[in-house]
Amino acid sequence: MTRRTPYMRRLSVALFAATALSPNAFASFLDDDFWCRTYGCAVVYDTQNYDIYDNYQFASGSCCIAYGQPMIGYTNVFFKLKDTGTQSDAISSLADDQGFMFGISEDGASISNAVLSGDGYLDASDSLSAFSLSSTTDILLDGPGKQYSHSFWISSRNTRFSLRALASINGASGDFANTITLGDIKLTTNVTTNGNDGGFQFGNRANANNVTILTGIDDLGDLSGASQRLIHFGRFRGLRRRNGNLNDQTVRLDFLYQMPDYDMSMGVGTLDVDVSFDFYREQSANP
Repeated sequence: MTRRTPYMRRLSVALFAATALSPNAFASFLDDDFWCRTYGCAVVYDTQNYDIYDNYQFASGSCCIAYGQPMIGYTNVFFKLKDTGTQSDAISSLADDQGFMFGISEDGASISNAVLSGDGYLDASDSLSAFSLSSTTDILLDGPGKQYSHSFWISSRNTRFSLRALASINGASGDFANTITLGDIKLTTNVTTNGNDGGFQFGNRANANNVTILTGIDDLGDLSGASQRLIHFGRFRGLRRRNGNLNDQTVRLDFLYQMPDYDMSMGVGTLDVDVSFDFYREQSANP
């Protein structure tokens, strides 16, 4: 049996959206994998793509990474999902630029209705009904365009660990270079312990005791400069409660980003914001 090979990759806001369909049921590798069982590991996935994060250092053949250091990420070479023939593409990539629809109002009342093509984003087939400008006309970022959410699922065995995040602006042009900062983009983090997400049943055999969302992180400015602990998983035995399918042994991490109340007075430009996640081995049960 060939062990996984190192895989240098971080989860990114641009990679995952919170939609999923159930894959075929299968036994979790967390139940019998030697390295996970002996040294501890975490697994994160979006129902199609799996990454494993180990405490064991395969490059040197030794245990283990130091507490407070990043766990070692591997790709899904070790096992693969069986294609059921019914699973659809659950990943919505935001790698390409997307536009958002603006709302036109006057004295707080809408004076122009958006006609969208159905995807919620601004494109060539969308339109606005005719309107006239006055001194009280406001051009605002529309409600749906102010928010973006994504989720992924996570499980673990025999390790305490934390999810850390780092936010940065890698490209800003025009007026946005001065009018919008990371601190203007709000962040709401939640943990959903069990449920059914579009037919994907999860969490029936997961233990979410001692999972803590760190306080004081309310916007992306709180994640700038260096990776900050965002969620602490303090249960030494891990999220896996007992043998079973991997989806039953997982919880879902949910992230909601909200743009500021932008209007045309803030100028025009482009903004490229990156949020990267890493998993760190932790010693203490408390954050």
